[in-house]
Amino acid sequence: MTGYGEALELSRIIQLVIEGWGAFFCIVAIIVIGQTRWADTKKADGLIRFIIADGILLVSDVFAIGFRGHFGTGAFYIVRIANFLVFVMGYLVIISGATYFSNIIERRVRVSIQTWKNIEYVIGVIGIVMILINAVSPFLYDFDNQNRYYRLSGSWLISFIYVMGVLLIMALLLNFFKKLTGMERFAVCAALILPLISLVLQVFHYGASLVSISTCVTVILTFVSHMLDYTSILAKREREREKWISDENIRLLYNQIKPHFVYNALTGIYYGLEEDIPSSRKALKNLASYLRGSLDVLDERECIEFSRELATVQCYLDVESFRFENQISVELDIQDTDFCVPAFCLQTLVENAVQHGIRKKEPPVGHIRICTRNAGEAHEVEIIDDGVGFDVSKAFEKEGVHIGLRNTKERLELMCGGTMTVESTSGVGTRITVRIPADTNA
Repeated sequence: MTGYGEALELSRIIQLVIEGWGAFFCIVAIIVIGQTRWADTKKADGLIRFIIADGILLVSDVFAIGFRGHFGTGAFYIVRIANFLVFVMGYLVIISGATYFSNIIERRVRVSIQTWKNIEYVIGVIGIVMILINAVSPFLYDFDNQNRYYRLSGSWLISFIYVMGVLLIMALLLNFFKKLTGMERFAVCAALILPLISLVLQVFHYGASLVSISTCVTVILTFVSHMLDYTSILAKREREREKWISDENIRLLYNQIKPHFVYNALTGIYYGLEEDIPSSRKALKNLASYLRGSLDVLDERECIEFSRELATVQCYLDVESFRFENQISVELDIQDTDFCVPAFCLQTLVENAVQHGIRKKEPPVGHIRICTRNAGEAHEVEIIDDGVGFDVSKAFEKEGVHIGLRNTKERLELMCGGTMTVESTSGVGTRITVRIPADTNA
């Protein structure tokens, strides 16, 4: 008897450790899924509910096993409440699991299977109602004077209702099995087969909560399936992002280094050599630096240092100032350069101020002010001009004069989580404010 008692105690300790680690895993899984829910909010929330139900089940079983056979008022209530929660949460696991897998199928096959879910809900509610009745009038299980759980004649109903719920999910999933991914199929098979095997074994091996352990394994496999799916979504979005950035950079390069801009700049420098050789040579050097700076960032897939972008923009403004005989004045108030921006971002905004603001005035004379500052939670860049202004409501239309603003706003949001606001008044000028989150450049 001593050997049997020691084996029983060892089995109890092993189960406590397994379920304790299972509960800890549920907490970690919920935190991780919460961080990834942006990819598929509905699916993530459904899995979180599934894991929460299983986590409470495991914690309850730990208390039920840990205080089993102990005496005292506290242990008396803990054992009863914990066992009550184990059975209730078992049925809630079925309900939340059915909802989770049903939602996956509905999104894959584009059909409603609400009837299946309603039947599953009814089965779960029947099970919970049985447990509630048992708390008042025991017919499923009860506790002896040693504060130990034992089965009653109606205990088979607990397993029967649970099996019915699992079999219904199995029938549903097998009907749409081909619509699931490889890992989802594996997780689904584990979610259905392991609890059934555990129920059978538990009938012949009373004492160990095999169903709780198998449910824990199921949750782990479902979590792995979810994370693989999330990784796939992340990789797909990254590929799309890479393609978008590549195509956008080529388009931007063409737009920024327009043939007629280069031609007009070279023509102005050519004629300027007859009147002011030093200024013409400086303009030629600035044009070369502008072209080199633009070509250097063409292959960049990430944001570049603001100082690099600013240097290219300064060269562009110097060339424009030379071309238009100093009709464009520039003021720089640079207090912060310790951050990154998408390539051509500042260049596009400054070019917009020159071409669609100042050069549309009569006479085409104006002032551009570029400011940067560290606002604590974000790095701010302002581009202010006293041009003709424009209707901001039409600035972000798909096609139009200010299409560069729309594209720049999209690139800021996509590449660094930045924002861009535009204020413009007709006949007064335009102010564009860019905010780059500080943690993006950490």
